[in-house]
Amino acid sequence: MFLGEFQHTLDPKGRVILPSTFRDSLKEGLVMTVGLDHCVAVYPESEWESVVAGLRNLRATEGRERAFARMILAYAHQEIPDRQGRVTVPARLRNYAGLDRETTVVGNDARVELWNTEGWQAYRDRAIEDFATTDQAFNLGIF
Repeated sequence: MFLGEFQHTLDPKGRVILPSTFRDSLKEGLVMTVGLDHCVAVYPESEWESVVAGLRNLRATEGRERAFARMILAYAHQEIPDRQGRVTVPARLRNYAGLDRETTVVGNDARVELWNTEGWQAYRDRAIEDFATTDQAFNLGIF
């Protein structure tokens, strides 16, 4: 499980260091692709298989579902972190997410997300206010 928020720097070669707490789960390999809300989604290889299985359930006859699956698969990039825990984020994914030098790495349960730090801060500020003022707990049984 990936948890937390970490500030990192994207180097001139497009590499980012993964947080040390995430490295064991990703050391055997990962897949990164476009994520919702203009982030880069990073999945351990084992979790990626579940993502692909879910995409296979989308209807190829529905244009939006077909495009959704195509974009996730077309942008997918396999990577193995180096000994220092760095991964190279391909230019097409950096462009999609607006990644520049300041990058925020976010744990999101079964995946990691890479965000442009300013974009993450704006998203986080909106989302935490919505969270604080929600009048429903989505039947999670936690409140």
